Amino acid sequence: MDTKYKARLNAVYFILAGAFTLLLGWTQYLNQLPEAGQALMLVSVTLLTTGIYNFWFTHKPSRLLPLLVLAVVATLTIAGFWVPVVLTAHWAYILPLYLFSLLPFRTALSLTLGYALVFNLSTTVQLGGIERLQVLYLFWSATSVACIFIFTNREKQQHLQQLVSLDAESSAYNTQQLMDDLPRELARADRENTSLALLCFKGREEHPELTLRKSAQHLHKALRPFDRLYRVDDYLIALTPSGSFRDSLSICYQYYNDFNERMHLAAVVPGEHETEQELLDKAAAAITFASQQDVNAPLYLKSDFIDIQNEQELYD
Repeated sequence: MDTKYKARLNAVYFILAGAFTLLLGWTQYLNQLPEAGQALMLVSVTLLTTGIYNFWFTHKPSRLLPLLVLAVVATLTIAGFWVPVVLTAHWAYILPLYLFSLLPFRTALSLTLGYALVFNLSTTVQLGGIERLQVLYLFWSATSVACIFIFTNREKQQHLQQLVSLDAESSAYNTQQLMDDLPRELARADRENTSLALLCFKGREEHPELTLRKSAQHLHKALRPFDRLYRVDDYLIALTPSGSFRDSLSICYQYYNDFNERMHLAAVVPGEHETEQELLDKAAAAITFASQQDVNAPLYLKSDFIDIQNEQELYD
C-alpha cells in the first residue's frame, strides 16, 4: 500500500473508533460512571484528532499516536471493574486493523501480540464462562484476519516490486536494479574482505538463435543461488561474490569453459575506491573488447590486480 492510501485507511479507523468511543463514553457518563465516561471521551477526542490529521496530511501520517493509544487502552483495560467489557472488546477488534494499516508489518505484529497478552490476561480476570470464550474467540479471529490480510497484501507488493525490477525481453534484472544492488555488494565485499566479479556475457554473431532471453535461461541454470543476472544494453552481467580474488578467477574460468563457444565473455574484478559507474564503464569496455576477438580467444579479464588475456595465465 502506498503512503497516501495507508494514511486514509488509518484515518477511517481512527474516526470510526473515535465516534463509537465517544458514544460509549457519553453512555457511561449518563449511567452515573463519570470517571469511565471522562476517560472514554478523552480517548475519543484523541482518536478523532488523529483521524482528521491523517486524512488531511496523507503525505506524513501520524506514527506516534497508535503507540500512545495502545498504552492508554491497555491501561484502561487493566484499570479495574469500571471499564466496560464493551470497551475491551471494541478495542481488541479494531486495534490490529489500524496498527497493521499504518505501521511496518513486524512492528505492528509485535504491538498486536503485546496487546493480545494484556487483553487475554484482563479477559481472564474480568470475565468467566461462555462470555470469556466468546470474547477471546472474536478477538483472535479479528487479529488473525488482520494479520493474514496485511501479510497477503505485503507479499503482493513485493511481487509487484520484483516484476518492476525485471527486464521483459531477457527475464533478467534490469539496469536500475543493478545500480541498486551493486553498492550493497561492494560494501559487503569490503566489509567481509571478500572478492566480487562482474561477469559479462554477449551472444556470438555466429549464434543468432541465442537471444538475450535464451542466454539468460542458460545462465540461470549455471548460476549459484546467490548470484544475480542483469541485462545492460545488449549484454548480460552476473554479479558473482566469492571468497577471494583467486576464487573469482576460478568462477570466471568455469563459465568460460561452459559458454565460450556460444558467447563472448569478459570479467571485471573491482579495485579499491571504484564507483558503480566506473565499474559499469569498465565492464562495457571489457565486453566490447571480448566481442571483437576470434572464436577461440580466451576470456578477457580486467582488474587492478592483473590483466589476463591468456587462458593459461588464468588457469594457473
